[in-house]
Amino acid sequence: MSEISKKIELSYINFILSHNKRPNSVNNLISNELEENKTELLDEYKEVNKIETQIWEGGIMTAFQHSANDPNYAEYSVREKLLSFFYNYAEILKKDEGFYEYSANIHSIFELGILNERSTVLKNVFLNNINSIIKSGIETGEIADRFFITDYYGDVIWYQALLIIRYCLSDQSNEKENTDEIIEKSINLIMDLFEPNFTDSAFLLAKFLFQK
Repeated sequence: MSEISKKIELSYINFILSHNKRPNSVNNLISNELEENKTELLDEYKEVNKIETQIWEGGIMTAFQHSANDPNYAEYSVREKLLSFFYNYAEILKKDEGFYEYSANIHSIFELGILNERSTVLKNVFLNNINSIIKSGIETGEIADRFFITDYYGDVIWYQALLIIRYCLSDQSNEKENTDEIIEKSINLIMDLFEPNFTDSAFLLAKFLFQK
């Protein structure tokens, strides 16, 4: 990310924290230090809400990158990779909690379209990363490869992610320790659903007998 992008994102966050509303245009965000880049910014961000989506997208990507940068990441189980991502992402949400709390909510019916459009973009970014974890889990046998259902594993984790985000932003516990707990319980539930179980074993046995 360029320095200009970082500055405009910071300006966007500060605007929301200071005014408790979204800016009407990029002009509201251009400070003296960004004045010389005004033409470039106006061209890049014709829709000022693009900046907000960019901030969310950057947060998700940063959490995945922080997880992957761990020297032992390649040896992590699927459960550990998911936990690592969500713990990292929770820290990002905490860092700019005021912005994310405002941004995650609808303050006018006219904002519904903005949130729906952003959700589509973020879901794609999320799934592009999470599906590689799912694929590796299927290859190692940690995750059951189930006909038809496997295609929806990513969606299950995505909706669980939305729940975790909502919980984290409303968590009033000391240092949001309850968020850590719900992350752990959520990932345990996901893995209980995804891991091979009695039903999978019975299906494989029946399939083997039928083929023979």
